[in-house]
Parts: sequence; structure tokens; C-alpha cells
Amino acid sequence: MGQAKAQLIEVEERGWYALGSHVCADCVEDEFLKSLIEKGSDANTCDYCDRQSDAPIAAPTEVVMDAVASAVRYYFNEPADAGVTYEGGEPAIPVVDTGEVLMSIDLNCHDDLFLDIENAFINSDWVPAAGGHWSSLHPHEELSYSWGSFVGAVKHETRYFFTNLKSEEPGEYSPAGLLKKITELVDELALISHLPVGMRLYRVRERGNDASWQCVANEMGPPPFKKARAGRMNPAGISYLYLAQERETALAEVLSGPPCTAASAEFLVSSELTVIDLCQIRALPSIFNNDLRDVREGLLFIADFAKTISEPVRKDGGEHIDYAPSQVVSEFFAKVFRDKLGESIHGMVYPSAVQPGGRNVVLFPPGETPKGFNSMVEYQSGEFVSYATWREFTDAISART
Repeated sequence: MGQAKAQLIEVEERGWYALGSHVCADCVEDEFLKSLIEKGSDANTCDYCDRQSDAPIAAPTEVVMDAVASAVRYYFNEPADAGVTYEGGEPAIPVVDTGEVLMSIDLNCHDDLFLDIENAFINSDWVPAAGGHWSSLHPHEELSYSWGSFVGAVKHETRYFFTNLKSEEPGEYSPAGLLKKITELVDELALISHLPVGMRLYRVRERGNDASWQCVANEMGPPPFKKARAGRMNPAGISYLYLAQERETALAEVLSGPPCTAASAEFLVSSELTVIDLCQIRALPSIFNNDLRDVREGLLFIADFAKTISEPVRKDGGEHIDYAPSQVVSEFFAKVFRDKLGESIHGMVYPSAVQPGGRNVVLFPPGETPKGFNSMVEYQSGEFVSYATWREFTDAISART
């Protein structure tokens, strides 16, 4: 076989032509692509921005091209190879060109480099494809669709006996299978953390016109089970303790605006608490990093999951239904979930939907212990606060503890 034919076969197999140019890290925005260039630098001049240096600063463009092509192939495929049918000589689903594909995967780079990469691909027509097929789903999409089915099931079909429900669509998790997958992601993505002894936590209760109770320990703890109303994470009749890591978050979560009077209390963590922390979800790996693609898929879903179970719910009487999915998940975490050491967890940290950057804490019932929630946190102090104007209120919820 001649060298030219061998090179042609290689090009056809990988799907793109070698560019024969060099590029520096300044010509791309993605940090992963920058790192590839820095590691592979063997030239002193960049062919795109003309930057020069006495030391190597530019790498063969192929190091970028290979990573970009891998991302393109992960999300797209040629129509025929993706199983697209044709009607009257035209594909049955919309086709996009290579430029649109590169923009969809956020390839931000020097304009000339973008054009070179676009023109380097042998193929120019693409369709979205997961696993190579146009009708398949990526892992995070399967999980998101499964979560949608789970929400529908626990809201409107069955709330307590869903372990035998089966998924109706290929690639979709059953409700029980989804809960198991979520627990696997919690471990894989290192979402288990610890609230240390002595950590300050805050709780707020709206007082309204009721002046009959005082801001003391027994009033600022969780309600007795007979008075426990359904909340975001707890069903009616089961008391969870809702707190926040910041005082302003606790205020914002409970109070809707002036005029208002509330009791604000401070608690200290009395024994180290193991929690699932949905506020420590790390940043997505680069879309071009093939080695971390599974991690990226898990993070895409878990970030959306955290947002969903934290989003505001309109208090119009329907919240008892809207809270059902997060209540089921919380009870699963409280009663079934075990960490890598086989230990149960004490609660969950989740983002505030009303206070940007705020961190809510919910503690699960501690089980058979004489001290109850006092075995986890201890009341330290409390005070009544009043806000007559929006200026006073906004100042309070924007102050840093």
C-alpha cells in the first residue's frame, strides 16, 4: 500500500484532515484545550495570532483538532450513520453544518482557527446523536427524563408503593432504579461532606400577630410531630429541622417582605454531622475532555436535580403535591442511603432558591435518642426582629453573618 493511500485511509478513519499549523494557548478559551497546547508546545511562533517567544509556545493544531473531533463525535453523527431515514432524498430530521456543530459545543477560539477546524472535517452534514444514533439519549438526558417520570409518578400515581413500577421507555430508569442511581452519583461526585462541631447554623420563625410565644429553645426547634406541616423535604406529621448556614438566608427563606416580625435563633453543631451537600457540586469538566465525559454527564444531571428540588413552590394549597418528589428523595436519603462506610447520614445541604449563594440545611429525624435534635445541634441564642420597610428588610437579608 502506498504512503498516500495509507494517509487517505487514516484521514477517512478519523474524519478530518491534518492542518499542518501551530496554535498557542492564547488562541483558545477552553482551559482544557489550553492545557493540551501547553503540554504539546514545540514551536516558537503561533500561526494564528503571530505571537512569538524564545521558548516553545505553540503546539501542532492536531492536538486541538483531536479533542474537538472527539466532542463532535460524542454529540453528533453523519445522518446516514446515525440511522436517519430519508424521504424524497431528504433526511427526515433537520441537518446542521459543521460550523453550527462547533458553535453548539462552545468552541471559542481565534476566528481563523475556527475556520480551519470547520474545513478540516471531511463531513459537513450532522445530526444530534447519542451513542451514534439520532434517537438515543445521553446519560444525563436519560436521567432527566427518568426524573420527570418519577415526579409524575409520586405526584399523581403512587406515593408509597412505587418500588415495583417499571419504566415504559427504553433507557429510562424505574423510580426505584433512579433513586439508586442518584445515590451512586452522590458517592461518585463526592457530595458527602461534614458539618463540624461548633459550626453556626440559623433558624427563623415568623411571629406574625402571635405574641404568646417567646424566642427560646423549645420554640425555635422543630415542631412536635402533631403540628408538623408538610415542608419541602418532610411530609406532614414528620418533623425535620430546617436551618441555614447564613442568617440572611434563614431570613429570606421564611420572610416574604415587610412589615414583618420574626424570631431569629443561632444554633451550634454539637456533634459532627454527615450530610449530602448539593451546594458543593463542582464545575463541569471541559466538553472536550474525553476522559471526564462520564463525570460531566453525572454533574449535568445532579446540578439540574439540585436546582429542581430547591426551586420555589407557590403556596396556593398545591404545594403538598409539588413537595412530594423532594419528600420521597429526602426520606430515601434519611432511611435507606448509606455512605461508603455503610453509615447513615444526618441531613442535606441544598441551595437557596430565594437567596443567591445561600445554603439551606435540613436535618433528618435522629431516631431513638432521648436528646432528639439536641444530639445534633444546640440552641445558643435568639431574638425578635422587625422590619417595617423594604430598605430595612433588604439590608437584613443582604448582610453577611
